[in-house]
Amino acid sequence: MLLLDTNAFLTPALSYYAFDICGGYWNWISSAAASGKVASIAPVKRELQKKDDQVKHWIELHGKSIFMPEDGTIGNSMGQVASWATSNGYTSSAVADFLSKADAYLVAYAIHGGHDIVTLETREPLRMSKVKIPDAADAHGISTISPYEMLRRNGIRL
Repeated sequence: MLLLDTNAFLTPALSYYAFDICGGYWNWISSAAASGKVASIAPVKRELQKKDDQVKHWIELHGKSIFMPEDGTIGNSMGQVASWATSNGYTSSAVADFLSKADAYLVAYAIHGGHDIVTLETREPLRMSKVKIPDAADAHGISTISPYEMLRRNGIRL
């Protein structure tokens, strides 16, 4: 299963896959979630619901099939992610920011379930002022791909 990062929703909605010009992206996510190919997590949903926009409204209609419920069994995985972040030279503010957002939970869920992560973030292993999802995922043997690669892997043409 592929786990979608917040930016796999927001960036496409605000640019190249806007709802009014590329509904196919959103239709595919909804049907892929219903068939178990993609999902996301409750912390991502909370981030997406902060703003009253089209993404929030789309989630209200389709979110039940996309967002997994909170899972208390990720505690060990979350501990691994937190330990890694605090012991790899990142600034304390970078670690605090990472652990307070959906990013750390996304990596923990991926570790726990053996999932890949769909994100637009790129690797920056030498940047100590921000913990990036691909760097955290790499450290734990988790693959990250872009939304474009997600579509290619699934043979989707929009």
